[in-house]
Amino acid sequence: MGNLTIISETGFPHAACLFEYAEIKIWCGFKPKIPKFPVFWGYVDHSDRAIYIKKSIRFEVPDRILQEAIAILEEKYTNRWFSICWGINCIDFAIEAARLCKLEVPARQKLLPCHLIDDLSKINNTSTRRLN
Repeated sequence: MGNLTIISETGFPHAACLFEYAEIKIWCGFKPKIPKFPVFWGYVDHSDRAIYIKKSIRFEVPDRILQEAIAILEEKYTNRWFSICWGINCIDFAIEAARLCKLEVPARQKLLPCHLIDDLSKINNTSTRRLN
């Protein structure tokens, strides 16, 4: 059994995911190719976000489901249009990761990643962690 951790970052609002299974750790997030640019082509970012964690939530997920989720996210979000307000963004990516991992997701998307963490906690009846 592995884990999916969804985080919100300190500083500029950003959500990302950590997939852990079979002693493997893979960070995934969706970002514009031009850093902090509100609308541009996006990519799947694999940089380690651990030092930027503001708030996080962790779920146990079978390894096979985690592997399948990563493959789907990579295919779907590579070279996809990124838009903070009117399109696909990092929160959409995190919600899709949660959905692919068989978690309940909020019916309405919030603008800030911290709110997503709170919603996932309530819907899936778990606790969140705040790391400072």
